[in-house]
Amino acid sequence: MRLIGLSDNKGQLRVEFAGCNMICPYCVHIRQPKKEYSIEDVVDLAKSSESKDVYLGGAEPTLQKELLPLIEGLHAAGKSILLKSNGMKPDVLEKALPFVRGFVIEIKAPLDDIPAIMELTGLSEERSIKYVSLLHESLDIAKQKWLRVWIRVIPEFINAETLARILPDIEDASEVMLYQFMSNPDFDLPFKGHDKPTPEWDEVRKLGEMLLEKVQKVRILGDGGKLLLEK
Repeated sequence: MRLIGLSDNKGQLRVEFAGCNMICPYCVHIRQPKKEYSIEDVVDLAKSSESKDVYLGGAEPTLQKELLPLIEGLHAAGKSILLKSNGMKPDVLEKALPFVRGFVIEIKAPLDDIPAIMELTGLSEERSIKYVSLLHESLDIAKQKWLRVWIRVIPEFINAETLARILPDIEDASEVMLYQFMSNPDFDLPFKGHDKPTPEWDEVRKLGEMLLEKVQKVRILGDGGKLLLEK
């Protein structure tokens, strides 16, 4: 397996995969160096760890041929697994469903805005249209378990008007996490002229309050810290 990170702290084992089927211009992960690990390397670490939770993330885990055997091995070791995905491989999510606690899926822009999706993902128009169809499938699968929808708040793409168009697609999610763009240099590269946290924390909070119309719980992460909003 090609990984960009493997760590165990704060009660969570994190497995960060390399490689992605998108070329998002702000993405740090697709530019990070990678190392080779075997399934046994990761499962042995999990078995020796006191951490119960395992997060499978990074660039795009579902591209790895070894992902499902890894998930089965971690599940057999008694671990609680959270799988992050961009939603382009619903068939993999379907196969992972019996073994994971839940999913994290990112929504980048309203799913009816193909030009925005093209700009944010680096995909062609044809592939962007296909991506939207696959993402709908993935969301339906993920909602069968616990689902966090992750939204990166880049102001040109995520604002009050666009968020209203996203709401129907995420109303059955377990929670939504709003992440203030550029508030963590480990997550983002400068994009659209933004090189510091944006939009303002209060604006991100307003968007979070708007989300409570459709979801029960909203987490906000940014330069203002962490905030949990609940109905």
